[in-house]
Amino acid sequence: MTGTEAQGVIEAISQQRFKPYLDDCKGDRDAALRLYAWDGEIARAFHGPLRDLEVSLRNRLHRQLVGRYGRDDWWHAPRVRLSRVSENQVLDAEEGLQRKRPSGFGPDDMVANLMFGFWVGLLGKSNNYEFQFWQPALRHCFRGYVGRRSPLQREFESVRLFRNRIAHHERICHRRLEDDFRTVVELTRYLSPETAARHEKYSQVPEVLARRARVLCGDEEIRL
Repeated sequence: MTGTEAQGVIEAISQQRFKPYLDDCKGDRDAALRLYAWDGEIARAFHGPLRDLEVSLRNRLHRQLVGRYGRDDWWHAPRVRLSRVSENQVLDAEEGLQRKRPSGFGPDDMVANLMFGFWVGLLGKSNNYEFQFWQPALRHCFRGYVGRRSPLQREFESVRLFRNRIAHHERICHRRLEDDFRTVVELTRYLSPETAARHEKYSQVPEVLARRARVLCGDEEIRL
């Protein structure tokens, strides 16, 4: 890449956004550009494990709460007392679906449209969720987990914030990504051991992590 080409890429990224990569590489512009590209590669590699964790969580929690309240739209059950935040998330999902599907939608559509934060929030302590949801129902969703609700919720919240960084194209190369991957796989294992085993065997994350040093020094090509 010529100097003019490199400057054009940096201008597209923006100087402000590029600066942390440049700082990490001690002012080496070419290495910083390679780090920026590698950051995008590792973010793409995390997409699969994060997707499957989110889908597994929402499906397991939904099925458990359908069984507890005896209706597919359990969030509207008379005995359910959602927090204000959760209520607003339900309303937002319903309004969004009404705009997209004016002819009607069902509970499965709602499950798919409720944000990851909604499901993670059900593991929190708002509105007595400990005794409303966790003790009678949701603790049974996590096979092999023997701890309390709050540490598990903190781990899911940490993963949710990590997932949001990726979704908003924020830098992740400064994180302990090996630990992030272990956490995602371990949380998935509580919900679906088969899915966790699949990611341990086939995920691209370990391979991309192992490429970092070789990419930064130019020994391996960047994968865009």
